[in-house]
Amino acid sequence: MPRDLTKHNVNLHVSYSRFFRWFLVFGVVAVIALFVYFNQAVVRDIRKDATRLSQMYARLIEYGASEASDPEVINFIFDNIITKVNFPIIVTDRNGIPAAWTMEYSISDTTTRTRQELYRLIEQFDSQNPPIEIRSDTALISVLHYGNSDLIWKLRIIPLVEISVITVFLFVAFIGFRNIKKSEQRSIWVGMAKETAHQLGTPITSLMGWVELLKVRHEEGKIALSSEFQNGNFGDMTSKMMGDLRRLDRIATRFGQIGSAPELSENNINEIVKDVIEYFRMRLPAGGLTITAIYGVVPDIKINPELLRWVIENLMKNSMEATSSKTGHIQVSTSFNPEQKRIIIAVEDNGRGIPYSEQKRVFSPGFTTKKRGWGLGLTLARRIVEEYHGGRISLKSSEPDVRTVFAVELPV
Repeated sequence: MPRDLTKHNVNLHVSYSRFFRWFLVFGVVAVIALFVYFNQAVVRDIRKDATRLSQMYARLIEYGASEASDPEVINFIFDNIITKVNFPIIVTDRNGIPAAWTMEYSISDTTTRTRQELYRLIEQFDSQNPPIEIRSDTALISVLHYGNSDLIWKLRIIPLVEISVITVFLFVAFIGFRNIKKSEQRSIWVGMAKETAHQLGTPITSLMGWVELLKVRHEEGKIALSSEFQNGNFGDMTSKMMGDLRRLDRIATRFGQIGSAPELSENNINEIVKDVIEYFRMRLPAGGLTITAIYGVVPDIKINPELLRWVIENLMKNSMEATSSKTGHIQVSTSFNPEQKRIIIAVEDNGRGIPYSEQKRVFSPGFTTKKRGWGLGLTLARRIVEEYHGGRISLKSSEPDVRTVFAVELPV
């Protein structure tokens, strides 16, 4: 399949995934909004019922007061009817002093603490519902203060509980979905890497055998050479061909190691970086592109040299493709941070850089700023550094045509 078409399919899949995520988010928000609206509607209806019931009780007390001068009638109405309601009520006299209430406080409790608590509750009830005056003819007898029932408080809390539960569920689902997605992506990339290594292995071995056979036949004098291949040119050419084939074989080996735990051994980072830089220097395009190296004093650490060489090659190749062949400059440096006990490999260039809006996606599978590219290099580099070596790879900064820095940190 052409790479452009594959890239298009990857982008289309990403678009569908984003659409599904946003659809799911908006759907959940809509469901929560409908639930809260319905819940609040029920709360409003219950509050209206409580208001009507309180007004009815107030009228009942008012009627008893107008029909009987004996306070025993009012006490009877309060003790046998009003106390049966399921919401709190406090009745005060014309001077605002609590005379009766439906809470757990005893009517005979006249302590200062109880009175202060009753006054506090009266203020709270009046902020929730307007008090109801009880009159006999035109004279004010008492005032009925009432608050919200426990059911209203529970109904008000339910949306918060539901939102909390749904939020936790969405968070867990998101983490699980992301882990499943990462696992699938890893399986795809690992399968591609191993299949690539398998497909490359046979022709590379065959080519190495043919080059070796050419060298042997040339040494035996069984190959007639033209004048341009005299004076050792043929032997030098076959040696370089063999060197490139060995490099291809190493690349195939690298792909074959993806997905399995690599063997780590004590190595010096500076030697690996130097080897990679010398390889690229021999293949620099004609022009002004330059590569400089700054080697710090670093201790030996346990690494897989072949895989780590691949990481550095990938970063340098990206820098070479991003910089100008005439004014481009790449700097590779190594250093040791004794406080964090980490070796830092920094690859800096003055290329076109990465747009700020895309910097968070540089290590995502399929992301690339090139017109033609798979977008797997940095993804595999992160896997090698973070999963196989316990380190960290990051984009430190990127200013277009000024400075772009990638850093690899490896624990000592």
